[in-house]
Amino acid sequence: MPLILEVRHRVKPLTNSAFDAFVDFYADEVFPRMAEHGIDLFGAWKIGGGEMGWDLSLHCYDSMADAEQRLASLRRDGDLAKAIERLRGEVEIEEKTKFAHTVSYATAERMEAALAEPDEERQYMLAVLQTSAGGALPAIDGIAGLVEQVESAGVLQLVTAYATAIGNTGEITDLWILPHGARGMLRYRAGAGLDPIVTPLREHAPEESLLFLNPLPYSKLK
Repeated sequence: MPLILEVRHRVKPLTNSAFDAFVDFYADEVFPRMAEHGIDLFGAWKIGGGEMGWDLSLHCYDSMADAEQRLASLRRDGDLAKAIERLRGEVEIEEKTKFAHTVSYATAERMEAALAEPDEERQYMLAVLQTSAGGALPAIDGIAGLVEQVESAGVLQLVTAYATAIGNTGEITDLWILPHGARGMLRYRAGAGLDPIVTPLREHAPEESLLFLNPLPYSKLK
């Protein structure tokens, strides 16, 4: 079961120029060095909605030991450390991380389909569900049914999904492609068609939040 590292950065001041400086730094300094140290950064986005100034990136590892080894190697990179110090002279960066395990319905086939080169840049959405005590496994079963239904209807396409291992207990995160963009998701529709799945799901995952994601230049997922 692959291990996912989710990393979020908030860049201040909350200006376009500060965020652009961070993106250029990541593209020129961090992303190439991650590849040199064997770190698979497969997705990176600017977050739309909520607090301004956040990005989100996802790395994939074989295990926690694999993650610790590769990240330690990256931290020992002296040239990267110098570049980070230069950037901190221009902008302020807050970082949040969490480790998670992929869940059963996050298949390798779904990831491979999402990584296929698209004709144009796509809109993504992150759904974060908080499960009740003992509700994680029933929630995963319920979400799996929901994934099948919305994918067959062409409404959403799942990229991956993961349950937090180090971080918020009981948190499940789904990463989706929006084939018709965010506008289709924001438009109100009566939801009775999904009630047979969503209503019992809410017994196990009563809280959910959504974020819209826009790919950054170094993201493999465009």
